[in-house]
Amino acid sequence: MAKLRGVIGLTKRNILVYLNDKGSIFFSMLTPIIILILYLLFLKSTFLSSLEHAAEGLGNLISAKDMDQFVNGLLLTGIISTALITIPYNALETIVRDREEKVYFDMISTPVKRAEIILSYFLAGVISAFLQTVVVLFAGLGVLVASGSMYFAASDILSLVGVIFLGTVSSTAIFTLIMMFFKKMGTCSAFMGIISAVSGFIVGAYLPLSEFSKTIQNVCNLIPATGITVLIRNFLTGGVLNHMNESIGGVDNGAFFDAMRDCFSFNTQVGTSTWTLNQTCIYIIMITVAFIVATRIIYPRVYNRR
Repeated sequence: MAKLRGVIGLTKRNILVYLNDKGSIFFSMLTPIIILILYLLFLKSTFLSSLEHAAEGLGNLISAKDMDQFVNGLLLTGIISTALITIPYNALETIVRDREEKVYFDMISTPVKRAEIILSYFLAGVISAFLQTVVVLFAGLGVLVASGSMYFAASDILSLVGVIFLGTVSSTAIFTLIMMFFKKMGTCSAFMGIISAVSGFIVGAYLPLSEFSKTIQNVCNLIPATGITVLIRNFLTGGVLNHMNESIGGVDNGAFFDAMRDCFSFNTQVGTSTWTLNQTCIYIIMITVAFIVATRIIYPRVYNRR
């Protein structure tokens, strides 16, 4: 019980350190904000052009409102997916800051074990990132519902929350291991710059992954964040895509529906294999567990060094 209180106390402390750093919270949302700005400037018209090209020859069977809502759903998918990368990273910067400022040595002078210390960082990252991303989700859903119907089912909302939790745990597990090898906040911040720059491309927020070469697609699809994006995209935009397909009424034999799913990556594709959503989930869980185990093994050894 005393050990549990120690972990809970450290977790609470780490959450408060992150929440009290307003700059860190802002930078954790910087990439999603950039995506929103780019969307308003030109991304929306780019995606709409792709839809209109795919719907060419279908006349007025697909409403402009449904197309607009589909693109809005793609935007929210990109915002949530990048948030699931940047927020956990910023929340975990406490690990590096504590190491640089020697706070870590105060922690190891207590009865709390090293494994419990890293667990508290991990839990703080998961809790902070999950709550913050869920707020982004429901704010975005509110805007989408106000704009028109997205044809959601209650199960879709629950699935989205579940996927966000999985994405939070996955990103936090990966970044917890990475953070152990940073000794200075300068290096940590520089790496954050790289992540911010590439995350939008990895999750297909700027351009659909189908626009890149097969090699790049295969590499991106092996990154858990891309798999999380696939899951979010299915639950967030699957309803309006199905409605558009029903509006066509089989005139095109499902060509538009298939083209949209291929263009905007509704399934994970690695090489010649196309994974189901369940297979994507299993892969993400396997990678997450592998990183958690690696962290449990490596952390005590790395942090034995002064």
